[in-house]
Amino acid sequence: MYHGYFDLPTFTFFDEKNIWTGSLYRNFSYRITPVKRKPDDEKKSELHVYVWYGIQCFDNIKEFEAEYSEEFSPEGLESCIEKLSAEFEKFKTVRKDLGY
Repeated sequence: MYHGYFDLPTFTFFDEKNIWTGSLYRNFSYRITPVKRKPDDEKKSELHVYVWYGIQCFDNIKEFEAEYSEEFSPEGLESCIEKLSAEFEKFKTVRKDLGY
């Protein structure tokens, strides 16, 4: 499903415990990880988002440019996309200074 800058799957993709990783302008990288908890768990299920600059894989990143969580729902996914879009706008203003 296309959302502005991002072509992401629907919420069902994340509901099946799948992880989505992507990039824009080659050096803006992001990952959305579903964190599904059992119904009796005190903590709620969530969608966790990571943003980093560069082409390194997720496992090699020590510090992220942004990291946040949203509720585990279609509305939470929409919030993730809004925040990702804001992070991408920020990246566009600094990318030349960073050599990207």
